[in-house]
Amino acid sequence: MENDLINSAERLILLLSEKGLTLSIAESCTGGLICHAITSVPGASKVFHSGIVSYSMDSKLRLLGIDEKIINTYGTISEETAKAMAETMRIKTGTDLSLSTTGNLGPEALEEKDTGLVYFSVNHRNGVVVKKRLFQKDRYHNKYDAAMEGINLLMEVISKDI
Repeated sequence: MENDLINSAERLILLLSEKGLTLSIAESCTGGLICHAITSVPGASKVFHSGIVSYSMDSKLRLLGIDEKIINTYGTISEETAKAMAETMRIKTGTDLSLSTTGNLGPEALEEKDTGLVYFSVNHRNGVVVKKRLFQKDRYHNKYDAAMEGINLLMEVISKDI
C-alpha cells in the first residue's frame, strides 16, 4: 500500500516538474502522510515547498490563520474549512498550488458528521477545487485511501486546470 502511495507521489513530482509548479500542503486527518509520500521521492525539494499538519482546531486557527467564524459556523470537517486551509497555505507559502485535507477517519463520528468523511481542496492560480469523499474502511485504510485521493486530485487538477 505504501509503495502505491509513493509511486503516485513520484508521478505527481514529475508532473509538477514538467509544468514548473510548486506545491504546499495543509494536512489534518491524513496526518502528514501525503507529505511523507512526497518527501520519499528524490528531487521532491525542487517542487515541494512545505507542509503543515494542522490536526487540531487550535492549529488551524493559529498556524494557518483560518477565520474562527468559518470553523464555528461549518466545523473543522467541512468544505469551507478545506477551502480556507488550502487558500491560506498557498498565500503563506507563495506556491503555485496547495492541497488541504480535513475530515474524520474514524472510528467515532465527530461534529455529527459521518465517520470516513474527508474534504479535499486544491487552491491554484486559476481557482479552487473541492472534493468530498466518504471512506468506509477502518481508520488505517481510510487514512491511506485519503492520502492517495489527495495526490490523485492534485494530478487531476494540474492536468486539467493549470
